[in-house]
Parts: sequence; structure tokens; C-alpha cells
Amino acid sequence: MKALIQQTIDLLKKKVRENLEMINKNQQRLNEMLNKPFSSERTYQIEKNYAANKTLLAENNDLISLQLSLVNFMEKHKDALKRWEQEEESSYLPDMAGYLDDEEIFEMTIQGKLGFESGHPRFNDETFFNKLLSYYASIEAYEKCNAMLGLRKRGSISGNQM
Repeated sequence: MKALIQQTIDLLKKKVRENLEMINKNQQRLNEMLNKPFSSERTYQIEKNYAANKTLLAENNDLISLQLSLVNFMEKHKDALKRWEQEEESSYLPDMAGYLDDEEIFEMTIQGKLGFESGHPRFNDETFFNKLLSYYASIEAYEKCNAMLGLRKRGSISGNQM
């Protein structure tokens, strides 16, 4: 969600820049028209350009206001956004696991993109478990090893109770 909000902010900024470029072009045209002799056509074109610039400025005010609201939202709710992102990733990745091979799942697990818990696609795979345990032991991440063994122990206890 955070990435989508940031992408929206970037698009809003781009639109503001485009509007400013158009306003500058209109202003150049206005300056040229002001050098022409007075006529009803000139007055019409000047009013038309002023109206266009006024519309673009009003749009920019709205776009900038929206940007500020989104930035403030992200700042105010950064912890919640982080949690939502983690929840989104954890629910999305197990669904994808059917399309990934064991090595990809292993890499995602050691990178922390896929948590090793009861919902993990290879949680009950003894070979995968041992490979993961060996990896964490080799990098001396003993707290990870203990956590995995604890999860496995709780999983087998609850599995036996069913």
C-alpha cells in the first residue's frame, strides 16, 4: 500500500509540473499578444489564456493539497502501513508458493520475505526444515534455530492433539 501511495504522489507531482509548463507556455503567448495592437480578437485570446491558466492553477492547488494529505497520511500511519505491508506480503507469498520451486522458497525464507511458520508452504517438509536449520546453524543464527525448533515442537504437539 505504501508503494501505491508513493506512486500516486509521484504521479500527482508529474501532473503539477506538466500544468506549470502549460501555464508558462500560456504566459509566453499572453506576453506576445500584449505586444499586438488592441482588438476584440486579442481581448478574446487574452481572456481565454487567463481562464486556462486560472483553471490549471486551481487544478494544481487541488493536486498539491492531495499530495500533502497523502504525505501526512503516510507520516501519521507509517507503523500501520508497515504492518499492512507485512500482512499483505505474508498472505500473498504463500499463495505464490505453488508456482515457486524449493530453491526459490528457500531463498525467500532466508531473506525474510516468507516467514517460517505453520502457514509456510514447506513447514511440514522434513528435508526443507533440515536444510533451513543447517543454513541458520552455519551462519550462527542460533536464535533462529531455536525459534524453528520451538515452532516445530508446538506444531507437532498441536498436530497430535487433533
